[in-house]
Amino acid sequence: MIFSKFRWNESTILELSKATKAYVYYRSTRMNLLTGYPEVWPLEKFTQELEVLTLQTRLRRPRVFHFHYEFGLVLMGLGHTVDETVPLAIELEFDKSQKRAPKKTAIRQLRLQCLERPSWSEYKGAFARIQEHLLNGNCYQVNLTYPFDFETPEQIDPRDLSDFFFSRKQLGAFAHCTFLGEEMILSNSPECLFQTRKDEVFTMPVKGTVKRGKDFSKAWRALLANVKEEGELSMITDLLKNDLNRLDVPAARVIKLRAPLLVPGLLHQYSLISVKLQNDVTLMKSLQCLFPGGSVTGAPKKRVMEIIQEVERYSRGIYSGSTLLCYQDKKVANINIRTASINPFERMWRYGAGSGITLLSKAPNEFQEMEAKVASFLTLFNAPGY
Repeated sequence: MIFSKFRWNESTILELSKATKAYVYYRSTRMNLLTGYPEVWPLEKFTQELEVLTLQTRLRRPRVFHFHYEFGLVLMGLGHTVDETVPLAIELEFDKSQKRAPKKTAIRQLRLQCLERPSWSEYKGAFARIQEHLLNGNCYQVNLTYPFDFETPEQIDPRDLSDFFFSRKQLGAFAHCTFLGEEMILSNSPECLFQTRKDEVFTMPVKGTVKRGKDFSKAWRALLANVKEEGELSMITDLLKNDLNRLDVPAARVIKLRAPLLVPGLLHQYSLISVKLQNDVTLMKSLQCLFPGGSVTGAPKKRVMEIIQEVERYSRGIYSGSTLLCYQDKKVANINIRTASINPFERMWRYGAGSGITLLSKAPNEFQEMEAKVASFLTLFNAPGY
């Protein structure tokens, strides 16, 4: 049983089922999830397929691509640092699609017990190493993240879990889930890597976070007054504008510079940037220009990704990667923040969280922001204590 579901709008879910193609790609092999057998398949064959598909291609069958963060290392010329056993991308094609209202669910809350999380001393040491890189001029901003591991007390049927997820209020605009037979990707992402509309491509970097109560205006004033958060968003907005300019004719424009974005318990700020296309642009070129998202790496992107490998020392996987939905004329790629990798049968969840580090950052504040993002995800599921 393989399926994908996407938030289509406030009242509708797009459900994809009856998979006709399901592969997990590694550097030199791929796993056929429909047969359960590995195949010798150099990654170049997969990227050649992405060269054939364009942002303008109309697809008869819906296709879903999950690009892991480590695929970005390959695109950046750092593929030699990625182990052969690390998944890089997932490709799915479906025969059946339907749009429907969210289903009613008997689940009212999820009990998630934390098994492992970063300690303050561990975080403080990583933060200090990043500050050294910033002071030495190696980078301007680094997104430091950590995994948080949870366990549920009982097994939950993947269909029930997805129904409960899509029944929740305050779902992110790019929320989705995919079940791959054993593993599940569950994302409440509010952030867009890129999406198309006719001959225009949009991107929406999200940077800056404050806690909010019922008084939205107070939280927004506090965020607007924060010089560090303003600078962080400005840097990534410039980075993404340059990334968009590489797609086609360099004429990207910033539509919104600092706009509010509400998620459970938190307030973010975001920018909206677009560029009009005059030529066909392949999916591969789109990824080469934009992936991974600048908001989950930092600036300059390639050097920061090398620093992230040095400091974090774990595979991010689907977290901070992107999920691309290709449905008819629609091409939408999110950034997988607020995202968990789940094995529902072994009852294990891994959730990633982090924040952007600049010279103006204070370690306690960044640590608290990371914890607040974990709390926001747990709040969505009505977890006890949140």
